Amino acid sequence: MIYLIDGQEEYFIREKIKSILASKTADIVKYDGNDKSFSIDMMLESCLSNSLFSTNTIVLVKDAPFLCKKTEESQLESLYKYIENPLYETDLILYTYDDCFNSKLKAYKTILSNCEHISCDSYDYRNFNNYVKERVNEEKLDIKADAITLLSNICKRNATLLNQNIEILKLYPETITTQVINKLCNVSDENDAFDMVNALTNKDVSKTISLSRKLMQNNDSIYSVIGLISNQLRYLYHIAYLQSVGKKRSEILDITGSNEYRLDLSLKVLNNLKMNQIIELLANLSNLDYKCKSDSSLSESDRFELFILNLLKKETYASN
Repeated sequence: MIYLIDGQEEYFIREKIKSILASKTADIVKYDGNDKSFSIDMMLESCLSNSLFSTNTIVLVKDAPFLCKKTEESQLESLYKYIENPLYETDLILYTYDDCFNSKLKAYKTILSNCEHISCDSYDYRNFNNYVKERVNEEKLDIKADAITLLSNICKRNATLLNQNIEILKLYPETITTQVINKLCNVSDENDAFDMVNALTNKDVSKTISLSRKLMQNNDSIYSVIGLISNQLRYLYHIAYLQSVGKKRSEILDITGSNEYRLDLSLKVLNNLKMNQIIELLANLSNLDYKCKSDSSLSESDRFELFILNLLKKETYASN
C-alpha cells in the first residue's frame, strides 16, 4: 500500500501515521527528504528489500523532494514503475508536516492516482470548538467552561497547539481558570511567528510563504502581522541579550516571566539568529509598515509575500 499524507494539521498527520504503524508488525525504515543524502533509488531499495525480522516493511518518507519541487523525469522512471506495481508486503508512507507538497507536479498526480490519499486539514471553527471539548473530557481536566472557550480561541483551530497546551494543563494540580490559561498556554499566532522567524533565518521560502499566508488569514490586517512578528523579535532580542550577559535558564525565566515552552522555542530560534540580524529584521519590518501606509498599489498579502521574497535574497539571513 502507498499512502500520501498531507494537509495543514501536523497533529492529525502524526496520529494517522501512528495508527498505521500500530496496525501491523513491521520493520520501519525512515527517510528525510531534506537530507542531502536522500535518493529515490535508496528509498525504492528499502521498499523492495525483504525484511529480516518481519514479513512486512514500512518505509516512512518525510518531505519527499520529488513531491515538493520539480525533479528530472529521468530520475522518476524507477519510481513510476514501482508506483504501478508496489510490493504487497511494503507500505510506503509519503508525508509532510509543513504542507510543502506541490499538487501541480506530475509526480504528485501520478502517486495520487495510485495511493490512499489522506488529507489532514484543520477543523472549521464550530467543529474545532467541539473537538476542544472532546479532548478536555478525554483528559478529564478540571477546567471551567469559560477557560475551555478561551483555550479554544487562543489555539485558533490548531489541533497541534491545542494538544501541546493540554499536555501542559494536565500538570496543573488545581481547577483550571482563564487566568491559568493566560499564564501557561501558548497562542497559535505566537508559535507561527516563531516558526516564521526560524524559516526566514533558514532561507526556507516555501515554509515562510506558507506561514505568512496563515498569519494573514488569522489576523485582520498586515499591520497586525507586522506587530506580531516585531513583538516576537523584540522578545528574542531580550532573551539573546540575557544569554550574552551570562544569565542562566532559570534566571531568564524569572526575569522575562515566560513559560518554559516559549523559552525553549526561543532558544531554538536563536541557534540560527544573531542579535544584529534581529535588529536588521526589525528595521525591515518598520520599512514595510511605512510602505504599506504610503503606497496602496499592491494588496496587503501580495506586498507581504514580495517583502519576504526580497528579504530571503539577502545573504544576511543565511543560517550560518
